[in-house]
This record gives sequence, C-alpha cells and structure tokens, in this order.
Amino acid sequence: MRPAKAPDAMLTDEDIMHLCGELPEWKIARILGSEATYEDLKTAMTWAGGQDDVIGPAEHPLAGEAAYLYEIITADEDIWGEDQRT
Repeated sequence: MRPAKAPDAMLTDEDIMHLCGELPEWKIARILGSEATYEDLKTAMTWAGGQDDVIGPAEHPLAGEAAYLYEIITADEDIWGEDQRT
C-alpha cells in the first residue's frame, strides 16, 4: 500500500502514474511543469472521470491548477505546442 501523500505536496512522476495511469509524455511534462499539487491532480482526475458530483455541485467549477490539469488530462493533443504555459 502506498503511504499517504500530503495534499499540498508537489507532484512526481510516480504520483501521476498512480493517479492517472499511462499518459502520453507531453501530458506528463505539462503536469510536472505546472505548480499543481497532489490534491489538484486528484480533483482534476475526479472531474475527468465524470464524478464531479462527488466533490461538489456543478455551480462550483474547477479553478486554478486543478482546472489547468483537467484541460491537460482531457485534451486529445498538445494544443500548447512547444511553449510552456505562462
């Protein structure tokens, strides 16, 4: 069993693999390049899995890093190209 991760801990490759499974390299790079926390990624994955009703009502949309991660996770291609997000 995996030890508990602090909600505000910065993400690692292992965290991404644990929460998301296999992802394209560009998605992993974008996620690691963000300032997102483990909790941000858990929230984004919950929304991406269609379970947003579990974490809160629809009138409270995702914001901040969780919203950015959700965009990455659900994107079909790297719409950001070579440049990092500013």
